This record gives sequence, structure tokens and C-alpha cells, in this order.
Amino acid sequence: MCDTEQTLLDVLRDEFHLTGTKEGCSSGDCGACSVMVDGRLVCACLMFGVEAEGKKIETIEGMADGDELHPLQTKFLEEAALQ
Repeated sequence: MCDTEQTLLDVLRDEFHLTGTKEGCSSGDCGACSVMVDGRLVCACLMFGVEAEGKKIETIEGMADGDELHPLQTKFLEEAALQ
């Protein structure tokens, strides 16, 4: 599904069109690319996409329950917050 040099961030955004995960610093310092991998918070800019094979990946898009937003997503909208 992805090239061996693609980061998980690139795979999520370019291959799966999940753009909620953002690129900020590309060094793992800002947290804009944070996702959950098997229940552990990781920086998607520091992980290769091939390392995610077979793992459970959770992004901000996965927090919603169908058409109902997660309370955290709702709060972001209410406060006009940025990730």
C-alpha cells in the first residue's frame, strides 16, 4: 500500500486522504501529527508507514461516532481551535 520510505503521516494523508493529522515540525516536537498506534501515542512523522502494518491506527477522524462528533472534536469547533 505504501513505499518503504513513506512516513505514516504521508500514508495517512496521501494514500488514505485522512487530513486531520497535520505536519508541523517533522521532528516529533510539536505533536501536530500525533496518532494512536496500538493504544500508544506516536508521532506519525517519525514512523514509517510499513511499520504500521497490522497495527491499529487511530486518527482524529476515528474519534467521531458516525455523524456524531466526539466531545473533543466539538470543543475544538466551539473554540475555533487549531490542532
